[in-house]
Amino acid sequence: MVSRIVIAGFGSAGYAALMAIKRNDPKAEITVIDPKERDLMHPCGIPYSLENIVEEEGLLQDIGLSRMNVQKVRARGLRIDTDNKIIFSEDGSDSFETPYDTAILATGYRPFIPPVPGLDRFMGNGVYTLASVKDLKMVRRYIGNKKTGIVVGGGAIGIEAAVALKEHCGTVTLIEMKDQLLPGVIDDDISKLLEENLKAHGINVLLSTAVDEFTGRDNFSGVSAGGASIAGDVCILAAGFRANTDLAENSGIECTPNGIVVDTTLRTSKDSVFAAGDCISAWSVIDGKTTGAKLATSAYKQGTVAGLNASGGAAGYRGTAGTFVTRAGNIEIAGTGYTTAIAREHGYDPVSGKIKSGILPEYFPGGTEITVKVLFDKTTGKLLGAQGAGERGAAERVNVISTAIEFDIPVTELPRIEMAYCPAVSEVYDPLLRAVDFGLRRMKRS
Repeated sequence: MVSRIVIAGFGSAGYAALMAIKRNDPKAEITVIDPKERDLMHPCGIPYSLENIVEEEGLLQDIGLSRMNVQKVRARGLRIDTDNKIIFSEDGSDSFETPYDTAILATGYRPFIPPVPGLDRFMGNGVYTLASVKDLKMVRRYIGNKKTGIVVGGGAIGIEAAVALKEHCGTVTLIEMKDQLLPGVIDDDISKLLEENLKAHGINVLLSTAVDEFTGRDNFSGVSAGGASIAGDVCILAAGFRANTDLAENSGIECTPNGIVVDTTLRTSKDSVFAAGDCISAWSVIDGKTTGAKLATSAYKQGTVAGLNASGGAAGYRGTAGTFVTRAGNIEIAGTGYTTAIAREHGYDPVSGKIKSGILPEYFPGGTEITVKVLFDKTTGKLLGAQGAGERGAAERVNVISTAIEFDIPVTELPRIEMAYCPAVSEVYDPLLRAVDFGLRRMKRS
């Protein structure tokens, strides 16, 4: 009997699920329900397109679903009749009913729109999110010869958007309500390096500052924040994302504020319905506790597991390390695992090894500096995270720690790692291993 599998939503998780199904059960009848005109959109590239690094057209992609014998229903999923196994979807006046044997919800996220006075007046007219190519097009049309830009939110998208706006506006102000950039993602000492870099590039950074009101008469003219008026001709709202759980909630599937509840096979509370990606409530691979990390790489891994299991396989998902990287201007910031504060909240006693070092030997031209920080538990040596910042090389070193976290390798074993060396590429005593050794010495002294 041919299995009918429906994927609702087609981003990183949906695509990974499709590929896994094709490998595991090539005869399965697959239907994708998604409202986009094109098969795929690459949202992580949107700020870089606004910065004029990436061509807008390259953010949209068709992968030939029909040639893969995949039916596409261009619509938005509304509700699932889980008893009769039918997904109801709609596109304008057109409605669809799609039967399934197993279904995968990969509905992703939606931008968070905070309840700030005046915001509803200017959304789409001076104030924009940056979550879709449609958003990007609206910003491009509006920005014209605007002189001053504001970005609300100091997460990765906000930071990237601020750098992008600087290409168009003489003055850019980045406002973050927490006391550091990338809050909850990296420690404040690493965040300070990012802050200094942005300021060096002419971006005003306001921390510990909440936006109280979006202001203007006929047109957006700025914000009131922290008791001050900040003028702006255009604003990018990057206040974070929330799991898009509408389809699941309308179908009686268990959800929390963090997303759809799934087990380690990525099954939901309803039989034959799986979920993956930014719409689920994920957990940390470090200790199994709920995490708010919403990353394309995690979504891809989850989609693969959901696709295998929906097509008759038996795979498990252990959790996410929350490994990320962003590049803003000429600085690369990467991290994995927990910050020091979150590690303490989870009951650990974190110790860190942190160094600032050149990537290349002193005698070799073209070298740049990098700061690397490795976190681990004082008592057990359990790796808890790592962070890096520099012009280059942060991600590749953080990826090593991410791998060690995934396989529960203690920090005491890391000095055994042999890293590639060539003076044109790296130091013989790599900055990562220097940070590890420094942390181990601090562990022994404490």
